[in-house]
Amino acid sequence: MANYKLFDKRIFAILPVMQSYQLKYLTGKRLQTFLAVADRIIPPDADSPSGGTLQTAGVVDWALDKMPDDLRKKILLFIIVIELLGVFFGGKPFSKNSDAAKDRQLRWLESNPIRLFRMGFFGVKTYICMGYYTREDVWNTFDYDGPVVRERPYVDAMIREMCQGKVEVLA
Repeated sequence: MANYKLFDKRIFAILPVMQSYQLKYLTGKRLQTFLAVADRIIPPDADSPSGGTLQTAGVVDWALDKMPDDLRKKILLFIIVIELLGVFFGGKPFSKNSDAAKDRQLRWLESNPIRLFRMGFFGVKTYICMGYYTREDVWNTFDYDGPVVRERPYVDAMIREMCQGKVEVLA
């Protein structure tokens, strides 16, 4: 019994190490707002998680890193605009409003006569949907087996592993 060690360091050498991805753009208040918007655009149900998860935010953050600076700045600015406009729909910033007030605000943005509001809304919604539906853990919730070309090489291995749930996203 004297040779027995409760924690043998050699065991940790054979365990797989999970990679991590540190969010670069969706941080702080932007992350909070993004997650709140994503929760309303893709709400949870009995079989699947909501869109407002760190995994979805990680995929979107990765995509934001790959886009031109001017477009990235516009999307990030619009997330702040959503947060601030919440005051007019529920008396509080978007992320602190009730679900009914959030839904009312998002419907207003979606059908707004001002083109910039509509475009901003659809831009954010598109990235939320992309971040959510590229995740392989979500596919089985709606009986999707994945793309026809499963073994297609990815430009960046990080995004493939993130979509497979092999990468922990850090806020």
